[in-house]
Amino acid sequence: MILDFSIGNYRSFNKIQTLNFRATSLISEDKTVDRNNIIEIDGNRILKTVGLYGPNGSGKSNLINGLQLFRQLVEQSLESEAIMVFAPDPFLLTDEQTDNAGFFQIQLLLDKKKYRYGFTLNAHGSVIQEWLFGPADKNETWYFKRSGENVESNKEWFEEGYNLPLDNLRRNTLFLTFASAYNGSVAQAIRGFIVKKMFFEIPGQGRRHSMFNSTGKRIFGINPVEPTNELVKEGKSGLVLDWLRKGGLDYNNIRINEQNGHFEDVILEKNIFDKEGKASSIRELDLNDNESAGTNKFYYNIGILHQLFQEGGIFISDEIDNNFHPSLLRQFVHFFNDPHINATGAQLLFTSHDTNLLHPDILRRDQIYFSEKSLTNETVLYSLSDLKGIRNNADFARQYLAGFYGALPILEKYKNE
Repeated sequence: MILDFSIGNYRSFNKIQTLNFRATSLISEDKTVDRNNIIEIDGNRILKTVGLYGPNGSGKSNLINGLQLFRQLVEQSLESEAIMVFAPDPFLLTDEQTDNAGFFQIQLLLDKKKYRYGFTLNAHGSVIQEWLFGPADKNETWYFKRSGENVESNKEWFEEGYNLPLDNLRRNTLFLTFASAYNGSVAQAIRGFIVKKMFFEIPGQGRRHSMFNSTGKRIFGINPVEPTNELVKEGKSGLVLDWLRKGGLDYNNIRINEQNGHFEDVILEKNIFDKEGKASSIRELDLNDNESAGTNKFYYNIGILHQLFQEGGIFISDEIDNNFHPSLLRQFVHFFNDPHINATGAQLLFTSHDTNLLHPDILRRDQIYFSEKSLTNETVLYSLSDLKGIRNNADFARQYLAGFYGALPILEKYKNE
């Protein structure tokens, strides 16, 4: 599970900002919210869901893009020099000199062990510094430290870093990825979570819903590797139909039509009713051509949700409210916070403008984050729990729209002379 993610000197982020999934000590008025929204693992209280709010241009999407870039670099830096070359995208609105063009760090809890991994890049995509800290006998200790071409491994705690052919390690390759390729168990576990259990949903254009799957490849509804389609082809159409019903979408059956071995059409069956309101026959509907963008989006998410709730991981959505009715959006968030559905403690990170989720019966104050621009035009992150004097049972949505929490657009007023 993710404990936190920190980012600095990337796009609208200048100084390092951190998004934290650790639960604070606050107590909700409705205690079931705390029981449902927090998972406890070996003394660690971790939030299942975090939502990020703020005006357009405040940096919400930049945080998601930074996480996605982080995942891609961990996956591909060994095999692709180009991805590292084009990775730096530093903050431009400052004349201060800095020794890095991007800071990225993640803290994970894997098998009840905490790991802290990160790196900085220069303007050309080479690694300036890279580090991994992990559990020792009592406290955290360093596993490996890298400065440019020099890598030092802690033989007591990271023996897998020894006896590697470091002459083959390029300056624009991450050492974690390099060590993972040589079957380092710790490196593989950390890289495995980042690469295989971080799913990104990116708002698509037009009717086709766009998503990056666990291998980082863009998938569409007609793509043969689309995970919900795979469930149907495995004979689990009943499971998919049940998920659709949970989202208020009722169909009789689903089948997949393969087109020339490259594309797939999703065919849904629905009842036709006579004048008396009795089901008289069946009509076949093409998911993409006949159903709404919201139905398409929810269908494509089912395969990912099924995997997350079976194996764990995190679902990351930019503008999660896009094409979703507010009731369906609330239900979608409820899936993650319901311990009966989400038995693995899978996590959800989303950005949104939908204030219907800003309610103490849905999210705790430490699950609500805001982004806004500072006076120097850099993104600042803070949670509702950071603000003093906010009651746990307050009307979060009303107070947010009234400007109590900041993170609102500054709108100029115009009048005709």
